[in-house]
Amino acid sequence: MEVKVMNATEKKELMGKYAKKLENAIKREVSVMKEIENDKALIKYLEGQKTSGAAFDNTVYESYDAWIETIRKQIKKSESTLTNIEFKKVELEAIQKYIA
Repeated sequence: MEVKVMNATEKKELMGKYAKKLENAIKREVSVMKEIENDKALIKYLEGQKTSGAAFDNTVYESYDAWIETIRKQIKKSESTLTNIEFKKVELEAIQKYIA
């Protein structure tokens, strides 16, 4: 079986396509940051409701604590996504230099 070796032009075309994917992933940064802000605001609201003794009225979660814990996990996932986006920015910069 023969392995095809890509020439420089083919490599740059391939990396250009990958750069587009990175750019699209990076565009999510603003929405992920907004999600984190919204989740933090929701936690603050729920903690206020819990502290004030407001009745818990939610069929999805069993308590304020369970709801708050779920949101904290979502925040951690979103923060991980932001870290990955930062790596994608560095990767994109390197690719752009390569294909230039």
